[in-house]
Formats: sequence, structure tokens, C-alpha cells
Amino acid sequence: MKVIVKLVKNFNSPANLRSIVPNPFLTTRRHFLASAAASSAAIVGCGKSSDIVPTQTAAPEVRRDVPLRVLLCGDERWAEVLKMAWSAIADQPLQISVFDPKTINADAWPTKVLEAMKACDVAIVPIGLLPALDAASAITPPTDDLFAQEASTAKKFFPVLREGAMKFGGRTVAVPLGAVQPSLVLTSDGSAEDLEVPKDWEAYIAVAKKLNESRAGSSVEPVVAEPLTDGAAAQMFLWRANSANPPVWLFDRVSFAPVIDTAPYVETLELMKRCVELYGSARLNAGDVWSRVATGKLRMAIAWPATHSTTERIEEAVNCVFAPLPVALSASTSTEKWRPTQTLVSAESPVAIISSQCRQSIAAKRFLNWMVGGDGTSMVRSVVTGLTDLRRSREPNRAASNTSASEGDSFAKSPDNEVEESGISSYGSVLAKSLSSLSMRTPLQVLEYRKYAESLDAAVLSCLDGKQSAQDSLTNAAKKWTELTDKIGIKEQSKAWRKAQGLRS
Repeated sequence: MKVIVKLVKNFNSPANLRSIVPNPFLTTRRHFLASAAASSAAIVGCGKSSDIVPTQTAAPEVRRDVPLRVLLCGDERWAEVLKMAWSAIADQPLQISVFDPKTINADAWPTKVLEAMKACDVAIVPIGLLPALDAASAITPPTDDLFAQEASTAKKFFPVLREGAMKFGGRTVAVPLGAVQPSLVLTSDGSAEDLEVPKDWEAYIAVAKKLNESRAGSSVEPVVAEPLTDGAAAQMFLWRANSANPPVWLFDRVSFAPVIDTAPYVETLELMKRCVELYGSARLNAGDVWSRVATGKLRMAIAWPATHSTTERIEEAVNCVFAPLPVALSASTSTEKWRPTQTLVSAESPVAIISSQCRQSIAAKRFLNWMVGGDGTSMVRSVVTGLTDLRRSREPNRAASNTSASEGDSFAKSPDNEVEESGISSYGSVLAKSLSSLSMRTPLQVLEYRKYAESLDAAVLSCLDGKQSAQDSLTNAAKKWTELTDKIGIKEQSKAWRKAQGLRS
């Protein structure tokens, strides 16, 4: 009896009562459901054994009639093909909201996407948007069971995708959908072995001059090109700057002041201008360049798989070979140092995320698994620039020479495929070599990234068109970057930049 009285007194103690019954205003929905389940179990346990009705636990049923809401930062063609491919493996329809960056200016871009995130389950966004989405807590990080059914393949993403595109602020927030890498492409009417593959930019300029001189007639367009429109000029400049290995990348580590107007970057733009002078007056986008390589109109180009309304498959090109992007090194440098030590991906590389407002977590995980699994997604990859292979092929005998993005999920000839010593290879092996790097540069992953990219693109084009010197162009770009940072807030921007580099704060 004394023991019972003591227990009752302890239970009536305010401190003990608070420890047993939490404040209802501080109780989360998870705690509430857990408490309710425990109470139900206690009630059943108090009944007679004969009163207990055995029940069978069933997996939660997925509603097939409720559309999965998808926010797509892309175009209508991508949305239509995505719906068609998904319908082949799932009964549940997709309700896709398309946000085409080409139709939305940079000022309204992050605001519109953030607003749309409130009404979607899954979103396909460029990695440049991750800082803004992270700051607004608009992402639900995937749980460990996301790839439970795809453990043998999904966890074997290329290191650059696994450690770069998937993560932000040191935690996994997305699944990668691909990342194009620039490649030097050469075509020939003769033997591929006879092609002269330049390994540095000086050699590239020499080969370009020789190829242009060999064309029949002075009125014929140059046979050398690279993408320079639709924002490609800024990205080509960044890829070149990365290969020059500047000691400080884009922003000062302490003051967050831009360093794109310093010597390594100025020299990079000057060298880029010398290359572009050999392309003639035409300015092409990535799709145009890819198509002209495929049809043999270009003898040498810097290109990557890109969609075009009339794009022929790259394997139709005669003796088309691929090699790593030239670098700013002398001809005496050893072959092991031709490739940059760090890999840079574009801020436009697509990733898929689960919205914090997701109402169908099971269906959302299934969709993400499908997007990275490879089954049935070749149709989507054939028309979407940026969707590339995510892991090395496990089919050693699968042909990959002169293969385009339309050929499905596998580019590499074998899991152990490397760029050949001669520098000649397939696009797939060049891509695999680059994305297999264990060292990477941080892309332009900052708040309002499109404004930074657009101001850099305008500065690069100003120099390439002969309107300003390389120094003046990049000085103006640096000033605009500083103005953008001051407007956004240097504290917020430097925090986003640190998190983009893998730091938690």
C-alpha cells in the first residue's frame, strides 16, 4: 500500500508529469501518432486474450488516381516525353508544371520556382538553384531507403555526381540526372589515326588554322567552332579557366570578393578570343555545333551531346573521334598532366529533389528511382540536353564508339575504360574519365546564380566581339558581381558559397 501511495505521489509531481505527458503545443505529429499507437496497444493488452482479434499489417496503398505533381525546370518537349516514358511503366499520371528558364528572366527566376515548389511533390531543377531552395527549406532530403531497390546501381554514381550534384551543405539533398562535359571532337574523311589531336590551346589554334586553310574555296564557312550562344560563352570560359588551375576559384576565400578579373582569368579570356577568331562571324549554340559535327560540316569542334530540331545521331559522322578538352599548358608537359586536376560541372546540370510540400512520398521515391535507374529513360535522354550517364556501364562488350546521348544510359565501353594514350577516345569514355575524378571545382552555386552567369556571359561576349579588352570586360563583370553580392547580402551569399563547397555553414 505504501508503495502504491508513493507511486501516485511521484506521478502527481509536476516535474514527473511533464516528463510523462509532453506539452501538447510542443508535440509533433510524429509524437502524436506514436502516442496514439502506444495507447491502442495498451488498450488491446488490457483485454482478454479471447477478445483480441488478429490483424494483418498491410503496406500503405499508393493512390493511382492522384497525379504526381512534378515541377520541371525545362521545356514542353521534355515534359511531353517524360509523361510518355513514365506512362509506359506506371499507371499514375504526372501533372507537370513547366518553368522554362528561356521564358523567365533572371530577376523573377528564383521567386517563381520557390512559389511553385509549394504545390509540387517532386522537382527537377538545375543545381544552381539548390542554394535558394536550401535557404527556403523547400527540400526534403531523401532517406536511406530511397535506393533500397536499386542498391546495386544507384550507389555507384560517378564520384563527381555523388559528391557534387547530390550534396549541398554536406548532406544529400538530390539525385543527379547527369552533367555534360565539353569534349574536343574531330572528323576526317580518311583514317581516324591520321587525325592531329591538339592537347593544348596553342596546338588547337594551329590545327584550326590548318583545317580552315584546307577547305575548298575562300567563301566556305570555317570548319571549326564551339558553342557561344544561349549562355554557352560564359560556361566555355569557366571550363577553360578551370583547366588553367587558378589558385583562387571565382571568389576570395575571406572577403568573398570576385577574382575573375585577376591574371589567370584574363589570360584565359585572351586565349579564348584567339580561338574564336577562327570561327568566323557565326555564333552557334550547343545543338547547332553538335548537329554540324554529326553531318560532317565541322572538322573540329568543342561540343557535347545537345538536342537540336534536326540533330542527326553523332555516329553518322565519318571517323568522328573525341578527346579531352585542350588545356593551357606547353607542348613539353607530360601526357599525364593534360587533363585538369579538377572537374567542373555546369550550374545548369539537372537534379531531382523531393519537395518539402510533398504529399506522396512513396510515389515520389518511385519516380526518383526511375529517373536514375535507366529503364525506360532512354527516350527522355535522347531529347534532353544535360541528361547523361550516371555510372559506368556494367556491359563490357557494349559498343560505345561515337555514341550520343540518345543511345541510352551507357557511354563507356567497359567499367575499366579509360581515355587512350593517344588522346583519341569515344565521348562516353571522355565523360566517364571526367566524372570519375575525385577532385572537383565548385560550380556557380550561389543565390541568384543566373544573374551572375548572365553578367559574365555578357562580359565574355563583349571581349569576343572586339568591343572591350579581356581585362576591361572581366573588370566590369567583377564590379557587377560585387553589386549583386551587396544587394543579396555578403553574409548570406558567402554562406551559400561555403555550403556549395560541402561545408555545413
